[in-house]
Amino acid sequence: MNTGLAAIDPLPLATRLHALVSVRDVAEALQAAAAGVDTIDLKDPSDGALGGLPLPVIAAIVAALRGWAGDMSVNAISISATVGDWPAAARAAILRRVDRVAACGVDQVKVGTSMHDVDAAVALIDALAAHARSTGIAIVPVLIADDGIASACIAAVRRGGFAAVMLDTADKRGGSLLQRRPAAELAAWVEALRGPGMRVGLAGALMPADIPALRALSPDYAGFRSAVCAGDRRLGLDAGRLAALLVALG
Repeated sequence: MNTGLAAIDPLPLATRLHALVSVRDVAEALQAAAAGVDTIDLKDPSDGALGGLPLPVIAAIVAALRGWAGDMSVNAISISATVGDWPAAARAAILRRVDRVAACGVDQVKVGTSMHDVDAAVALIDALAAHARSTGIAIVPVLIADDGIASACIAAVRRGGFAAVMLDTADKRGGSLLQRRPAAELAAWVEALRGPGMRVGLAGALMPADIPALRALSPDYAGFRSAVCAGDRRLGLDAGRLAALLVALG
C-alpha cells in the first residue's frame, strides 16, 4: 500500500532535483504542468503555510490536470493537496478533512504538524498512519520546522510506514528553510527520516539560490511557491521564474 508520493523516476539527485510546485487554481495548475512540473501541489497561499483550497476547486484542478495529461499523452502527473492549517489536537476533524480531500481524486493528502505541542503532534502522526493503513489514502505528514523538529515526531514518522514526509516552515517571511535552520541539522533530519520506501521532501520559501545547498542535502524532492511567483507567494505564477527554476534544477 502506498502512503506517500507517487513514484518518481530514479535519476540521481546530482543529475536532477525533483520539483513540487504549489498552485491555487486550474490556470496555475495547467501552467505548471505545461512547463514540465512532475509533482503539483494544491493549496491556498493566502490562507497560511498549508492553506486548504475549497473541495470543488481541488476537484476541478484534478479533473483539468488528468484531462490535460491525457490530451498531451504525457506521463501521469502526481497531484497532492493540503488539508489546511489545523492544530495537531484536532485529530478527528483532520481525518475527516483527509477523507474529503482524498475523495477529490488527488494522489496524496498533505497534513501539517506543528511542534508547538509535541505530544499532540506525535498522536496526530500516529493517527494519520493508522488512517492511511485502514483507508489506503496516501498521507504525507508535513513537519513544521521553524523552531526545530522533535525527535519523538521523527520517530513517529519512521514507525508510521509513510512513503513520504516533508519538512516545511510556517513563517514564509523569515527566509527559506535553509536560512532558518543550520545545514548540519537539516542533514541530520533528512538522514534520520529517510529509510526503505520513505522519500523526504524539503520546502519553506525555497529560492533558486538555495539549490546548491539543496543538492548537498540530497532530499528526494523540493517544494516551491515563493520562487516561482512575481514578488509575493500570494500572487500568480510567473512563467519566466518557473522556467528558470526548472532549468536550474536540471
